[in-house]
Amino acid sequence: MATLTAVPSVFSEVNISEPMITASGIETSSGTSTQASGKEIKPGTIIVESPSTKETTVHGLSSDGKVRVEITASNPVANEVMSIDIKFRDSSGSLKKFANYDILVTQNNKEVLSASNVHDEDGNGMHTTATLESDGQVDFKITLLGFGLKDDQVNWTEPKGDVLMFNVVPEFGTISMMILIVSILSIVIITAKTKNMTISRM
Repeated sequence: MATLTAVPSVFSEVNISEPMITASGIETSSGTSTQASGKEIKPGTIIVESPSTKETTVHGLSSDGKVRVEITASNPVANEVMSIDIKFRDSSGSLKKFANYDILVTQNNKEVLSASNVHDEDGNGMHTTATLESDGQVDFKITLLGFGLKDDQVNWTEPKGDVLMFNVVPEFGTISMMILIVSILSIVIITAKTKNMTISRM
């Protein structure tokens, strides 16, 4: 299992076999790989695309590399619900039908969505959370139960028991961006003054 935080303007790759990893560029030891958004990824990784102002998309591979999970969630906003779109794809990129899974979504350690033994015949699931208390981080846990007919668990195919965990946080707000811009301008001004002082002394 692994935890992944979506960071604005960063394309992160995380090994889901190790817990609590948030660094980028970590690869798994598996030899097989696939392509996502023009970048090669390997089984057991989760990739986060740069979030927009409205939603964040996460791509995750099962430990055997045979199933790719795509999760698109609206960014958390206080007093609003979060919409979640989950797609399951095979190695060719086609939707993998008859997906069975559990989903748990929490914010500040409080459940905002919990569903067990979910069955999506077309491999595409839609969920909506309860109203969020804040625009803070939202934690997801997706457990793959297997693939097959809902009432035929004996013949469900792998992967079974894989758990993908990740976080969604809001993008930088206007105030944060203003602070960042002011900080950059301050550095530029200080650097320019330092250069002028050095030249005048010469």
